[in-house]
Amino acid sequence: MKLVRTLLLLLGSGLPMLAVPAWARLTGMSCADCHAVPTLQLTSMGLEFQRNGARLDPTSYDAATQRLDTYASITVDASAQAVKGAKPSTQTSQPDIQIVSGGALSERFSYTLMYHFNTGATPSDGMEEAFIQYNLPISKSAFLQIRGGQLNPEILRDFGLGAGSALGAPLVLSTPMTTTSPFTLDAFGRGVDVKLNWSRLELAAGVLDTLTPTTDATGATLSGPSPTNHKDTYASALYRFDDNASGIALFRLDGQNPVLDPANPGTPLFTDNFYRNGALFRFIRDDWRLMGAYFEGRHQVDVSGTDAKNAGYFALCDVNLAPTFGIFGRYDFVRPDKSDTTKDQSMKTLGLNGFAFSSAKAGGRWTVQASRTTYKDGITPNNDQLIADLIIAF
Repeated sequence: MKLVRTLLLLLGSGLPMLAVPAWARLTGMSCADCHAVPTLQLTSMGLEFQRNGARLDPTSYDAATQRLDTYASITVDASAQAVKGAKPSTQTSQPDIQIVSGGALSERFSYTLMYHFNTGATPSDGMEEAFIQYNLPISKSAFLQIRGGQLNPEILRDFGLGAGSALGAPLVLSTPMTTTSPFTLDAFGRGVDVKLNWSRLELAAGVLDTLTPTTDATGATLSGPSPTNHKDTYASALYRFDDNASGIALFRLDGQNPVLDPANPGTPLFTDNFYRNGALFRFIRDDWRLMGAYFEGRHQVDVSGTDAKNAGYFALCDVNLAPTFGIFGRYDFVRPDKSDTTKDQSMKTLGLNGFAFSSAKAGGRWTVQASRTTYKDGITPNNDQLIADLIIAF
């Protein structure tokens, strides 16, 4: 009954979420111009606005429209969840307060900042993204986009991390594939990348120092700087085949993770040179979207040089039944070691999105989501969760 009361409190408040009100104030448009509400899939205009650096045109700048309230919004995210078998079974999390800021600084430069005030053990843990972007026009239909700072490959954000409707990143993006390497594809890193935006084609490459913590051979996380100076590299290609920004994409990342010797702190026991390949797709229409991705890769798992190949995928569908109500479903599957299927995980997710209001000043969205995570090892019980989430932005 405690969970039911919490759900009624959140749902009865009638407050859902939107896009970023600051950018609605900047452009004079509604959230629905850049997002299909209430599931919040990005429309072709929304994807273009993001690609340009939180601006309608990649190289235009109007100082008169760039006021303080068009640069920043604050969001408050509160959630309650029930987990079957957990004690206590019902939990409420500390509200997450985030500042989302960005926009043009000049005709060529813009910036993006996303910071969570009460996430992590140190202030730096709350930084999700913070980068400067430079747009260099090449022709009427093409420009070069250069970003530097703390960032994530844009293609991963578009196809998974920022998908909008479902809560949480897909398993294949957020699950470590080995016990000795905590690397995940949703780990934001410091670095620089370059992307060519040309008509319907996008080509990107980057060098990142991912925020993966160093571990020892037991899987324990260690503090301090990495004993190597290696940088991860990635490349991607996206082709949009219609005016709704439906597209197919390819992704490749090569990385390195030093695994330290527990008996000799700071000394590498072995170096995990890993890679991830991905194929991604999205099919977007005004009121519904289908998107998904398949990733495969390889990690070194011990000092003798044993390799483990991994694979995983997800598929997401969301439908906006009305301007204030939408449904979504997602299926996730991860195989961390192709030679050992007992490590497999799968997750089924169903949910509802509700959108009550949006204006130039504020907006909100609620989400109710049920999921079941199944483990193949025959030991770990199913993880059944029910989550109610409310986000309000100003």
